[in-house]
Amino acid sequence: MSPAPAWVKALKPASPHGADLLAQERAKSTLDVERLANFLFTKEELERQQRVLEVLQADKTFDKSQNYFDGRVDRFKTALARSKRLQRLTIEKKWSWEDFMVANGLISEPGPYGLHATMFLTTLRDQGTPEQHRLFLERAENYKIIGCYAQTELGHGSNVRGLETTATWCPEDKTFEMHSPSLTASKWWIGSLGRTANHAVVMAQLIIAGKVYGPHPFVVHIRDLKTHEPLEGVHVGDIGPKFGYK
Repeated sequence: MSPAPAWVKALKPASPHGADLLAQERAKSTLDVERLANFLFTKEELERQQRVLEVLQADKTFDKSQNYFDGRVDRFKTALARSKRLQRLTIEKKWSWEDFMVANGLISEPGPYGLHATMFLTTLRDQGTPEQHRLFLERAENYKIIGCYAQTELGHGSNVRGLETTATWCPEDKTFEMHSPSLTASKWWIGSLGRTANHAVVMAQLIIAGKVYGPHPFVVHIRDLKTHEPLEGVHVGDIGPKFGYK
């Protein structure tokens, strides 16, 4: 494409335009915007947002100028890079959980580690025993394992009591057998499961000696940590883009 001639570069927006009109309306207000902002968010929180924002703006990884020019595969790679960079910044800057969540909000787009941070870690931390914390939580917090939250099924969304996936206690070897007995029992629309996660918190109906005890969470290893291939008896796939996500 040839460069724009000088007469095109000299063109200016018609006046008054949107920015001028907005400035005029704001000038009529007697509202103290800074005072209102401090009341709604607190001065401490606004300072936290500004501090975190400056870090993100200085990092080219979070530049969104090419978002709408990339295809789905490239956008996934970019999202993965941003998620990894966010985790590294959290360590480098010694950010708190609140700092991390502010950064995540400012980035304002779903990432491959989103459910790992908000659902997988939260479930392990709040519902796990000290032994389970040592086995799963410590590795998950250090991103040595990546998890997701597998509750929704093809036939069951928020109807948790209707979940079909089962976890049957096997007293002989003291294990649980996870089973999807029908097509509608397939875990579906699970963020991060299609490509990224190697573990999952799976919500399943607990069965002991033939008695159903209702839905319980189970940590399930789904992919090999070296090859990233699904383990025997596990089938996972990418169902494509979700409506509502660009």
